[in-house]
Amino acid sequence: MAKAILSAALAGLRGRLDGMVFRLRAGQTVVAPRPQRTSRAGTPAQLAVRARFSRAAAFGRSVAADPALRALYAPGPGAEGNSYLAALTDALRAPVIDAVETAAFRGAIGDPIVIRAHDDHAVTAVSVAVKDAAGMTLEQGPASAADGAWRYKATRSVSAGSTVTVEATAMDRPGNATTLAQTVTV
Repeated sequence: MAKAILSAALAGLRGRLDGMVFRLRAGQTVVAPRPQRTSRAGTPAQLAVRARFSRAAAFGRSVAADPALRALYAPGPGAEGNSYLAALTDALRAPVIDAVETAAFRGAIGDPIVIRAHDDHAVTAVSVAVKDAAGMTLEQGPASAADGAWRYKATRSVSAGSTVTVEATAMDRPGNATTLAQTVTV
C-alpha cells in the first residue's frame, strides 16, 4: 500500500483503476493493489471471521444512517476516522470485565456485588446471576451503573457455608457480551 501525491486535478481520486484501488483516508489518497477474489470455499474459521465482520459492517452502516447513533460514535477533535469506522471497531471488540468484587457479599439480601467493566465506547448493560454448586440459578437480574462501576444487590439469602458462583455479563451497544464468573463461599 502506498500513499499517492496527486495533482490538483486528481486529488480525492477514489475507486478502481487498472488493477489498483484508490482510497481517501484522513485526507490522503492511498493506493493498493485490487483485492483478488478466489473460487475456493473458506475454512470454517474463515467463514466465521467473514460472518463476524459482515455483522460488524452492518452495525457500522446502521450507525452511519442514524444521526443519534452517529453522534455517539463521532470521533473526537483531531481524531482520524469516522463514525462508521468507530462503530465497526466497537462491533468487533467485546467489552472487558476487569473485576467481579464479592468481598461484601455474605449471602444476605441486599449484599452488594460490584462489577468493573469497560468497552472502547460504552458498556450498556450488566447482568448478574448467582448459581448454586450444581449450577442452578438462585437469582439473576440487572446491575445499576453508579460511580464508574455496576452494582447488583442480592435479592435472596444464601445459607452460610454455601458455595455459589457469581456470573457477571457485560453488554455493549453492538450486542457483544462478555461473561466472568467468580466462585464464593458465604
